[in-house]
Amino acid sequence: MPVFAVDTGLIWQVIWVSLVAGVGVSALFSLVILAGARADDARRTGREGAATGYGILAVVALLIFLGGVVLGVQVMLSK
Repeated sequence: MPVFAVDTGLIWQVIWVSLVAGVGVSALFSLVILAGARADDARRTGREGAATGYGILAVVALLIFLGGVVLGVQVMLSK
C-alpha cells in the first residue's frame, strides 16, 4: 500500500505548462523590447515603413503578452 498518493500525470502537466508559459511570456516581452528598439532605430534613420512595421509588431506582441498575463492571473485566482 503506497504511503503517498501522487498523480504523476498531473505533476508532469504542471511542469510542462509552467515551462511553456514561462518561456513564452519571456519571449513575447523580449520581442516587444526588440521590436520597439528597432522601430525607434528605423525612425531615426528615416525608414518610416520599417519603423511602422516594427511598431505594429511591438504592439501586437505587447497585446498577446498582456493577454497571457491576464489569463495567468485569472487561472490563479479561480483555483
